Amino acid sequence: MCTTPSSAPPPPPPLPPVTCESKFKSNKPNEVSEDPSICEWASSEVDLKKACITYQICLTRAPFRYKYKHFQYILQEGPTCGLVALSMLIGGEVAPEELLNLSKFLGYSNNGEMLSCKDMAKLAEKVLNLAEMENITCTLKKGGLYSPEIIEDLLNGAILLVPYDADHNHSPCLKQGHTAHWALVCGIIIIEDPGEANTDSSNVYVLCRHGKSKLVAAWTLDELHKSNMNLLEFCPKKAKDGLLYVQPEGGLGGENGLRDQFLLFKYT
Repeated sequence: MCTTPSSAPPPPPPLPPVTCESKFKSNKPNEVSEDPSICEWASSEVDLKKACITYQICLTRAPFRYKYKHFQYILQEGPTCGLVALSMLIGGEVAPEELLNLSKFLGYSNNGEMLSCKDMAKLAEKVLNLAEMENITCTLKKGGLYSPEIIEDLLNGAILLVPYDADHNHSPCLKQGHTAHWALVCGIIIIEDPGEANTDSSNVYVLCRHGKSKLVAAWTLDELHKSNMNLLEFCPKKAKDGLLYVQPEGGLGGENGLRDQFLLFKYT
């Protein structure tokens, strides 16, 4: 009996070319690159190194200047992003659940929402006292998020609590306040020597924690500033979702709201 020989199997597909990006990024999102030369300057801080690899910042050489302070992440439940960020700031000494109860008692929130920087500043003062953290001062700031003064404060170890609009990936966007979120700014990276001009908005990154991710985010200070400036109104959809929210007099864009405001924490 005659048989027909089977055809040879097709050759394997060619290997993908090795690019700079594939070299620097891991196939696993939470895994740091195995190449020790990548972000070697950040090797003492695993979360900082992950952030710089993820956002492709200073991969092969150290930045001009940087400062980073580690905070343990806390993931939020419900609309408690501001309370979670505040709890991260104090190392969980007062848990988000306790902050929610306290904010309800004080009339600042019903569901965990914090739609007033003034109320957040008053809550922060009480929480710092509860946690007996006398070495931290809290100041409500109006304007000047993207300024030489704030940049210098961050380089000297200050921490910010900033409201902004969050996109689908939680990065800053411009949705008029409809996706208002809070971020804990725990570091800064200045990539190149800015010289005297200091006008390159892509040269200054801030390192941020927030309640919807375990990872440290890196955004330009300029985009965070612009997002903070566009917090004009409460989300119309949320206004009709059947829950009662504590909204500030004058709305998000007013002096009692969120727009162009943030909290500055300094260690003494």
